[in-house]
Amino acid sequence: MSKVSKKISAAPSWLGLTDDRLSFVFLPDRAETVRKIFELAIGGMGSYAIANYLDELKVPTFTRAINWDNTTIDSMLRNRATYGEHQPKSFAAGHKKGIPSGPPISGYYPAVVDKATFDAAQAARQQNLAHRGRKGNDLANIFGDLCSCAYCGSKVIFHRISNVQVLVCEQVLNDGACSRSAWTYKDFENTVLAFLAHPALLDQASYDLKAGLLDLVEEIKGLSSDEGRRYARRVNITVLLKRIVAGLLIHSAGNLSQPRHSSAQIRKDIAGRFLAIHLQEGPSYTCISIG
Repeated sequence: MSKVSKKISAAPSWLGLTDDRLSFVFLPDRAETVRKIFELAIGGMGSYAIANYLDELKVPTFTRAINWDNTTIDSMLRNRATYGEHQPKSFAAGHKKGIPSGPPISGYYPAVVDKATFDAAQAARQQNLAHRGRKGNDLANIFGDLCSCAYCGSKVIFHRISNVQVLVCEQVLNDGACSRSAWTYKDFENTVLAFLAHPALLDQASYDLKAGLLDLVEEIKGLSSDEGRRYARRVNITVLLKRIVAGLLIHSAGNLSQPRHSSAQIRKDIAGRFLAIHLQEGPSYTCISIG
């Protein structure tokens, strides 16, 4: 029985064909880009942030478009062809994109990521949709969903009060009774990154954790020395933080004996604020703001 040649029109854009047209093969640069997109998504980055990241690094698109588009990123992250599955389709009148015809075929394409990676990206995308940040050209919050409130256990989220960027308990923004104090974002970021980049922490870290911390230190140094790649470096820092930090428990105003009433005004940077940094491996640390 003769083998049937493959149709390149049916292949995802990171695959080509062998010379005999019998097998799909990776286009190496594109396959690496797809893997990077999944890594960034699992690290907590949304599609807008990933598109900006690829544009800043001048990664070529898979089409004639000059810039990456967030819809392209979303479509790629949802595409089951990334782990090898193919859904046959029929193209009846009125269905330009085709309609499913028969069950999906596993292993039809070479998998650019495994199924576990695909599933992890879907979970991360759902979390991003639940806590979506702004779509601008700057990565405002590098901590994603790592921060939680020491008083009620709710998420501590990025917010703006009179054009000042802060982190504040989600309960407060939902008119709940909790600590109604906010931590100025810039001061919080400087405090956490300075602690994680301290040489004393490197000396105590395990081998695997030390590798992540060393990468983090290099990206932090690059923020001031390489303005042309600032966005990309902040994306890399965000991904590294997910690998290094298990959680940040925020005491916005020190130890409070009673939660503040829901009608109280939100105040910024009250003295005594500190946080507990829980690492993925190793002990937890208490870090006090010097601001």
